[in-house]
Amino acid sequence: MSHVSMPISKSLMLPVTVAMCGLRSVLRPFVRRPDTSFVAILALREWDALPYYKTAARELLSIKSSRMAEWENSQVVTTIEDFEHMRFKLEVFDLVRAATQVVVFVPNLDDVPLKIRTLADFFGVINPPTVGHYLAAARALDLADMTRSHAEFLAEQPLESIKLAFRKGRPLINSIRRLKRQAMLEAEATVVPPSKPAVTLNDMHGYGLAKDWGLRLAEDISAWQQGVIAWEDVDRGALIYGPPGCGKTTYAQALADTCGVDLVVASAGRWQARGHLGDFLKAMRASFAEATKKAPSILFIDEFDSMGSREIASDGVNHDYKRQAINGLLECLDPVEGREGVVVIGATNDPKAIDPALLRPGRLEITIQIPLPDDIARVGILKQHLAGHDIEGDLAAFVASSRGWSGADIMKVARDGRRLARARGVPLTERLLMEVMPARRALSAVELRRMAVHEAGHAILCVLLSSDVLHHVYIEQSITQNGGGGLLGAAACSPIDDVIKTIESYEDRIAMMLGGIAAETLVFGNHSDGAGGVARSDLAIASDLATKIERHFGFGESLLVDIGNGARPLESLRARDAGLRDRVDERLKDQFDRATSILAKHRPNLECLVDWLMTRGRVEGDEVRQLVKPVKNTASVST
Repeated sequence: MSHVSMPISKSLMLPVTVAMCGLRSVLRPFVRRPDTSFVAILALREWDALPYYKTAARELLSIKSSRMAEWENSQVVTTIEDFEHMRFKLEVFDLVRAATQVVVFVPNLDDVPLKIRTLADFFGVINPPTVGHYLAAARALDLADMTRSHAEFLAEQPLESIKLAFRKGRPLINSIRRLKRQAMLEAEATVVPPSKPAVTLNDMHGYGLAKDWGLRLAEDISAWQQGVIAWEDVDRGALIYGPPGCGKTTYAQALADTCGVDLVVASAGRWQARGHLGDFLKAMRASFAEATKKAPSILFIDEFDSMGSREIASDGVNHDYKRQAINGLLECLDPVEGREGVVVIGATNDPKAIDPALLRPGRLEITIQIPLPDDIARVGILKQHLAGHDIEGDLAAFVASSRGWSGADIMKVARDGRRLARARGVPLTERLLMEVMPARRALSAVELRRMAVHEAGHAILCVLLSSDVLHHVYIEQSITQNGGGGLLGAAACSPIDDVIKTIESYEDRIAMMLGGIAAETLVFGNHSDGAGGVARSDLAIASDLATKIERHFGFGESLLVDIGNGARPLESLRARDAGLRDRVDERLKDQFDRATSILAKHRPNLECLVDWLMTRGRVEGDEVRQLVKPVKNTASVST
């Protein structure tokens, strides 16, 4: 065999040409008809090879320049790595809609939300290059020295390594020898890390009722395995919910380890990635079959709200798809033959978006919240992630700077702290941790007073109206410089658990929710923007309560009930009914005036609580209750 040097252009083109072969095999239906319009979402298994596949896709779509702005082309090649923030990238959607041929690379089809799936005509997975791809690329580049043995070896190497190994003047056989030597050295340097010990619920912090339920479930499963109780006495499943990063997936793994059973992980996105509705249902049933085969087991279904609800109106096609998907899930959750040995755990950020039938007894019969961790829990989570490091101090600075943080936020700080300690070759200390935490700036006296007045207004009205139980009220002294890092203050309350509520109950709660801006207006003559702008803001909650008064409970002008539809059903009711908007606005203004009037009568108490918050940062609920005396039947105070 002759060893002919490869031209530089061919050596550099080999990885791209190999990538082109993989793309052609996946996009074959569209490549055969070059005039076809399509949007293809492709999952790239080897994400490090993305540059070569993007170049190959541009060549395939005949895009003249990779430097050209994507929206100037009718053919588009783009990448989306973070779907969590896609709502902030509307230009991507405009780009896709305007182009005729689109290739979107993603790391994993499971992460593609259902809403984005409606944009695509085709989903595919690009697997690593095969021997056939290398042989085809060699023929296309006229690499006569390429043998099947060479191709088999190259198919096991990263495309980046192949690019570096082949250069002008270096024979193909020498390039392959260099790659083999490098692979051997890397294999010798590879150290297999020790297996990570299982973490059980007993080791975890901040999970509250979810931890208690999980420990009881572990006892019941153990009793069932020993024949002490029947499977009918074991809970069938639960829905856990909480904000992003609160540790829902971690909880599922810890629950399985605590129970000593296998964990099977699934999601609507994984099922959907298989294809059309028939494939979706087949994948769903396969997950349940796998869990049954491994019984006793826990089947964890992530992003459970992706299933949606049959009660939410939609267009005919999508509504029918959703209805059949949910009906299929109901069959799996509650089959005629039962599902002995399988506990199903669903996880969601939004439990209100889930079809009620999925939450009935025998299915996901218990709904449990995983809250953001409190001060004690955050310290526990941090120490769990820093096992083996003896940190001196009481971690007070960490506690003060991490309010509103999730478990995921704390895990990142622990990782960054360990990295910094390794780099400096010093023990890990609280001071080192504070260095890797987001930089904060102290709030000015003006900002602190504004926040103190706002939260004091909520707290005093909460006590006076007895709409909620006040636990404590606090304000932060500093804020992260990027504007994130949790709440700047809050009146921590929990609703009164009344079985029967009257219109007065709802009006009291609206007045309490408006107490913050009422106090600001009373003291400063205006209010700030902190009471609105997001779905769980004071004004949003108050608006929804006023809408429920009018349309859900018959307290308004009509006894007609209208539940609404969509992700924000109460907002949808207001959007299509101008009269309802006016009545809701009138109720809000009435309760705002009422809240302002009550606070004006208790102005000295308000000022006292503001001073406490400015000085101490936190005031307990009992202290506020001693400061003011509740006034019942306060409707007469309204102006």
